[in-house]
Amino acid sequence: MSGGETTAPIDMTRTWAPQVPAFREVVERSLTAVARAPDLVSIIQRHRFHGSPRDKQAGADWLSNRLGAPPNPTRLLMTGGTQNTLMVLFSRLASQGAAIAAEKLTYAAIGQLAMLGRISVLPVDIDEDGMRDDSLESLCKAHNLAAVYINPTGHNPTTSMMSLERRQKVVRVARKYALPIIEDDVHGLIANNAPPPLASIAPDLTWYLMSVSKCLGIGLRTAYLIAPSDDGLADLLRPIPSVSSWFVPGLSAAIITHLIESGAASHIVGQISKEIAARQDIAQEMLGHLGMMRTNKSSLHVWIDLPSPWTAEPFIQAARTKGVILRHPRVFATPGTNVEQNIRASLIAPSTHEDLRRGLSVLATLLLSRT
Repeated sequence: MSGGETTAPIDMTRTWAPQVPAFREVVERSLTAVARAPDLVSIIQRHRFHGSPRDKQAGADWLSNRLGAPPNPTRLLMTGGTQNTLMVLFSRLASQGAAIAAEKLTYAAIGQLAMLGRISVLPVDIDEDGMRDDSLESLCKAHNLAAVYINPTGHNPTTSMMSLERRQKVVRVARKYALPIIEDDVHGLIANNAPPPLASIAPDLTWYLMSVSKCLGIGLRTAYLIAPSDDGLADLLRPIPSVSSWFVPGLSAAIITHLIESGAASHIVGQISKEIAARQDIAQEMLGHLGMMRTNKSSLHVWIDLPSPWTAEPFIQAARTKGVILRHPRVFATPGTNVEQNIRASLIAPSTHEDLRRGLSVLATLLLSRT
């Protein structure tokens, strides 16, 4: 910097779908199509509830790209996003005072949602392959768990990609103890060559959740939920028919369905995957040689092992003084989990490749300084 110029801070906290060239054009086409639809007034002025039959069929067809075959649309809902859906699932599967299991490092909202429902979250040990089945079984033996929440594909925050063998082992434990699985597959459609989801291995046990936030856009505020059975879905919905907070926004549903039916959604996902890969290449170039970074080619972020004597708080403060903003890893920790030796850095939040390089350069310098 010179001549009194200042450079805006580089935010590396959040992960969402990266901007890609085709997005504006295809969304404009979908918006135009929806605006010209004969039922536009109903789309705006009426509840869409959990999607029209057309919405559900389009969603089932699209999710077949991940599941291997289209799920029965009678088991599928469109909802108002991941967090609203998790709140409903937690409240219906677990009574107040009950416990659910989750990876010891997990999606930052899990603890907050469980707290709202007065539900305990019990940590399951993880390794480089994700949730450990032996640790889950130990919890099942010691506690009457209501469900297990798991993010096996591009785990947030560690980026691990659970192997097929481990998925099968986790399913065996869940089946042994009749434990419902809540699978958050938010990265599933952007994860190249990922093993099949748990919902494909154990569809009768799994509540499968796929948000469009990472593969289309977080502003659409929409997720898909696939229930283990028609009866399970009916039981979920029966007591809460008028709770509209998790209904899908009508305009979002119409836009997403048009994107799917036109083929634009798959095109966007392909472009997003390419952009993520390009940013991963930059991360490998800037940090890979340090041997402190964990990631996978489809991940929106990297998970950094801090060298001694660094711990999270001093590292975050040092980065901030150099214009890089990071989140404290404690937001991902379940109760009793120490996570002071790691940092998650988003590769997507920086708006340009140049900003990403600048941010990663700051992190590399700090990691090498160790002071």
